[in-house]
Amino acid sequence: MRRLLWWFMAVLACVAAGCIAASAYLTFATLRSAQQEAFDARFALAAQRAATAAERALALGVALTDQPPLQALLEREATLEPAIVAFGIASASGQRLLGHTRPPDGTRATTLLERPVRNDLGQTVARVQLRYDTSALVSAEQQLQQAVQAAAWPPLLAVCAAALLLGVALSQRLTSQSHRAPSGGVVPAGHLGLARWPGGLRAQLTALAALALCLGLLWLGWGAHRAGQALIQPVQLAKAAAIARSSASLLEHALAVGIPLDALVGLDTHTSALRRDNPEVADLALLATDGRALHRRSAGAASHAAEASAASTTAPAARAPVVHAGTHLADVVVVLDPGVLARKLQTTLLDMAFLGAVSLLVALELLALALGSRGARALAATEARQQRLAHPQAQHAPWRSTSAAAVRPALFLFMLSEELTRPFLPGWARQLAPQTWGMSAELLAGLPLVLFLAVVALLQWPLAGWSERHGRRAGFLLGALLSAAGLALAAWSAGYGSFLAARGLSAVGFALVFVSGQGVVIDGSGASDRARSLAQFVRAILVAGLCGPPLGGLIADRWGVPSAFAACSVLALLAASVAWLQLPPERPTAARAAPHPGTAAAGLWANALRQPGLLALLLGCALPAKLLLAALCFYLLPVYLQDSGQGSAMIGRLQTIYPLTMVLLVPLAARLADRWGQRSAFVLAGGLLAGCSAILAWPAGASPTGLALVLLGLGLGQSLSIAPQSALVADFAKGAPTGHGAGILGLFRLVERGGSALGPATGALLLPLLGFGPALATIGLGVVGASLAYGWHLRRPGHPNRA
Repeated sequence: MRRLLWWFMAVLACVAAGCIAASAYLTFATLRSAQQEAFDARFALAAQRAATAAERALALGVALTDQPPLQALLEREATLEPAIVAFGIASASGQRLLGHTRPPDGTRATTLLERPVRNDLGQTVARVQLRYDTSALVSAEQQLQQAVQAAAWPPLLAVCAAALLLGVALSQRLTSQSHRAPSGGVVPAGHLGLARWPGGLRAQLTALAALALCLGLLWLGWGAHRAGQALIQPVQLAKAAAIARSSASLLEHALAVGIPLDALVGLDTHTSALRRDNPEVADLALLATDGRALHRRSAGAASHAAEASAASTTAPAARAPVVHAGTHLADVVVVLDPGVLARKLQTTLLDMAFLGAVSLLVALELLALALGSRGARALAATEARQQRLAHPQAQHAPWRSTSAAAVRPALFLFMLSEELTRPFLPGWARQLAPQTWGMSAELLAGLPLVLFLAVVALLQWPLAGWSERHGRRAGFLLGALLSAAGLALAAWSAGYGSFLAARGLSAVGFALVFVSGQGVVIDGSGASDRARSLAQFVRAILVAGLCGPPLGGLIADRWGVPSAFAACSVLALLAASVAWLQLPPERPTAARAAPHPGTAAAGLWANALRQPGLLALLLGCALPAKLLLAALCFYLLPVYLQDSGQGSAMIGRLQTIYPLTMVLLVPLAARLADRWGQRSAFVLAGGLLAGCSAILAWPAGASPTGLALVLLGLGLGQSLSIAPQSALVADFAKGAPTGHGAGILGLFRLVERGGSALGPATGALLLPLLGFGPALATIGLGVVGASLAYGWHLRRPGHPNRA
């Protein structure tokens, strides 16, 4: 048992360490992006200033080749900024007109920046070309990388040390329990430590790992923020100095044409534009040489802050002199916002928190794969022994290996292989879309997904019967291999037609794996634990859906979409290997004898008509639940948020709420539904809660917080209903005549897939007519009405689903 315990802790420690390492990379990427943006921006400002001066000369009818003031401007900017290697203006044909060039240095790494010079008609007649040295940026990035690494090592080592100490403590606790409880002895509950806590040993260890991981991520975030402030603020100050010089140049031009400083207009507009384009700029003020504010914004408070900051030697501000006729008249002061970097890191920290949750969920799936049935039996035996020692009078059910535990690792790996494609599949299809098919690129981008869902929906019914006749293990293996072949074909597809064929082949494999995995769970469970077993089946799918998209997007961004499809194919092959190792071989039975053609369909409909509870369950609960989920999460939410100007990061974080809620609560709801024998009540309550949550989207508004509450309510409602609903359908299948059970399960999945297909179509129909809130509320009203109809059917005497 100690070896098993150490293995458990090693997996948790490795996953936690990997999460901290990935979080450190995300933090470094965020800080590097802010650093590079601030570094490049000051050269872009200089180039734009030169382009504006050239356009003014052209407006006055002065040729660019006869521009001593413009030549002086180029030389002055190059002198003020040592990183500028070459700064000049070239004609549209590339001929050099004006410029300043430093002596060449072959060791420098440089970047060319261009800005167009347009005439009054908007035609590009010349280009400002600025080549600058990036060696300072490379050096700064290296320092930033070292600082983030230095900030990441302490929490990483602390998490590993915490896992080591926890393993030692638990090992000693198990040893002391063995000595305190000889045969027939009883150990007081107070001496059992973790045994007093709810959830079992695995849940307790996972909770402690989550606590250690949260503390480690907070430590990393604090250290990265300090490193970022120390290394990025000088770069931002250099950018602020460039903004100040650019603004001072505009003021000097106004003075040159006879406009005094006290008669200036438009400074508020100029400041507002700067703050909009440069979020790190808090304010811009014009101060006299004695520190008095010559110009204040209408609000006043920000300029007072700028005046105070300018008087301080430690304030994050930069200034540039305004000189006219050789006299220093004033200073332009650009004040930086010290909290802008913290706000950028807050978004990264939020992503790190989601990554931590995902990492722990992946750890549990890896543990299920690593431990196997023997390890799970040993761990469960230890938990049961602890409970018997603490409560010797209580009755404890013996542990038995479930079919869901056997199929769950392979199912998770297979579903993960498909979920990895979600972030890049539409974009890749758009890139491959031909122009000769007579359809828009948007329609062709969605066609592979439509084809996939249609094939899965249509084949689940017949493939359920095939799997029942030929064996669940054989069906799972064949489906995983077909999907792997389809994903590999997608990786090598150079045309749209072959890509569609690849997605169709993967859809056949997906449908076969799904019905075979579900059949394994149903065949190996009894009436007392069917909902709990199906909850494990659903949880594996939800965890894959939670973990797949961010990982797939990372692979596609770093190594390309074909490499991502190849990785998905490898995962599908790994799922087939795990299924071959863990799923037991099946023996042919009489129940798998092939029925007469047409008998299954006719018997299915006859059986459904004789049992109105099945139709009420399918039409009142299964179809509306999937319709609402698909309409909100797949269509209405991303479309509305994109139209509202929200980024993909916000959309992704909101979409994580639903699967995360389901992953955490589906097992609990399934366990309570089995214990209380109230599956129908759970299904009804879940439908009502999900529908009411959608209705509240209208009065609650469409803010991110309101949408988060709507998604939370949807997740809570469907977590109550999804496993008991599947268990009720499984009961119908178990009670059906021989050969009809697979058809009932196929019909259930067909109805669910049909609801998923109707959801986006319904949302697309209602959104332009009603708007986001009313459209979602209308769908929610339909879900509530369908749930109430199902509840009315439950009141009928002798209804088969009353329990």
